[in-house]
Amino acid sequence: MAKGTKLVIGISLILVLIVAVFARLNRDAILAVREAQENEAFVVRAGDNIFTVSMEDVESLSPADVSANYKTSGLAAETRLYQGVSLRLILEYLGIPLSDYTTAYFYAADGYASALTMEEAMDSDNCFIVISWDHQSLGTKENGGSGPFMMSLPRDRFSQRWCKFLLEIALR
Repeated sequence: MAKGTKLVIGISLILVLIVAVFARLNRDAILAVREAQENEAFVVRAGDNIFTVSMEDVESLSPADVSANYKTSGLAAETRLYQGVSLRLILEYLGIPLSDYTTAYFYAADGYASALTMEEAMDSDNCFIVISWDHQSLGTKENGGSGPFMMSLPRDRFSQRWCKFLLEIALR
């Protein structure tokens, strides 16, 4: 066997080993997110703590009507009436110390991610976890919806930092 071939095989084996190690290390986190999605829930990571927030948890916090400007590519913006709970209320419900973090990252089932400073994320009048539109379920990605959860910023004129198909919020 040629020296170059041995080198390629050796590097390939090392890369496979590295991927296997990282997959093992992230297994619990991946399982928590997958389980949350299947059960109409999302995950909140705060440091080493992982919380699962169910639809029932959000509904128990008395979702309020939220009027927001919704804009999609190529279409005019329209005002929609959503129902949701402020992120601040959810984090307080979970008992997460808000002063411990500087940034909130939002991750979606379709791979999209959005980041907010904690100051933006804790604005009770502007950062919401939405569960319905016009009192109808958001639906899931699989059935053409935008949920079951979505992070919405009503003051974002063009809906550019919203996060449909919300699966995870990571506080750092």
